[in-house]
Amino acid sequence: MLLSRSALDARMAVASGALAPLADSIAADLDRLLPDESAWVPPEKARLTRRGGRCERDGLLLEFDPRSPRRHRCPACDTWYEGEDHYRWWVMGYQLWLAERAVHAAVLSRLRPAGRHAGLARAILAALADRYLTYPNADNVLGPTRPFFSTYLESIWLLHVVVAQSLLELGAAPHPLDGRVREQIVEPSSRLVASFNEGDSNRQVWNSAALAASGLLLGDQAMVEEALDGPGGAGWHLSHGLLEDGTWYEGENYHLFAHRGLWYLVALAASAGFPLDLELVERFDRGFVAPLLTALPDFTVPARRDSQYGISLRQWRLAESLELGLARHPDAVELAAGLGVMYGDGPAGDPQRWRSTAEAERNVPGVRLTLPYGGAARQ
Repeated sequence: MLLSRSALDARMAVASGALAPLADSIAADLDRLLPDESAWVPPEKARLTRRGGRCERDGLLLEFDPRSPRRHRCPACDTWYEGEDHYRWWVMGYQLWLAERAVHAAVLSRLRPAGRHAGLARAILAALADRYLTYPNADNVLGPTRPFFSTYLESIWLLHVVVAQSLLELGAAPHPLDGRVREQIVEPSSRLVASFNEGDSNRQVWNSAALAASGLLLGDQAMVEEALDGPGGAGWHLSHGLLEDGTWYEGENYHLFAHRGLWYLVALAASAGFPLDLELVERFDRGFVAPLLTALPDFTVPARRDSQYGISLRQWRLAESLELGLARHPDAVELAAGLGVMYGDGPAGDPQRWRSTAEAERNVPGVRLTLPYGGAARQ
């Protein structure tokens, strides 16, 4: 869906050569965190409350640990919290984390076919398919959703489910799971997402990305065209959401979130053979370097509007964004320089890729990155 079969096949050599340490580290995370194919899915949906997920003393978000559903630590004062509100907040992160691990496993199944990862990806998708329709579309905050409390979170989750499924299907014989994922997740979830168009919002970027991917998987051309060319679709966001310099109109914090969703939309448009305005695509490409141009001297994001204070740019998710931009424009010296800073200096520590929750914002302390993210740096 995002890459052709030949492009994926070409990456097999890279995954066993220059980038073998990166593939090894992703595989090691999966083996450590999901050691077998019995993926657990929470029976409850996520819930947003004033208290859940925050330290009562410091007001900070509690750490997310996919292995600890009932006990949650404050990174500032080391206080541990329990209770239903904190658990339901944790469910949000876990659902996104699990869908992202399905993608990681599906990618490795393509790059290293002899491993266990196809079975792990299918086990995750099967467990999600069994559970999805049991969640009530109720007690929501921003739009309809089953596993979460806001539609955009389900969109991020659905996008990862679809990408994982498409990777498993590419060039493979039909599998009994294929129909279950379509019928029990993708079709009902995409209908839910499509019913709530948020217009100019950064959240709608992810709604449209999920619908474009779902339409491609389901063979629904009308859904694809609406997601790419309709109100709140790819063309709309490129022309209305991005300013001339490539920055998202809502500011730096929202730019990081929205631009990654736009990357999916631009890639999906290319996969669908849908032409986007070249000047708008160039505007999108300028957005890769935007976080570097407004970075403060300590390499943090300006805390404007409602963004968190002191967000470091030394995070693996931003390095990944810069590398995606560099892949599109290998001669972009600003992107190379930004990566040089991330890989060249900064405090040692755990980049925390292993606890990432898909594309939902979860900032961690900035550390010096290495290739692979979290390999040598974690040790």
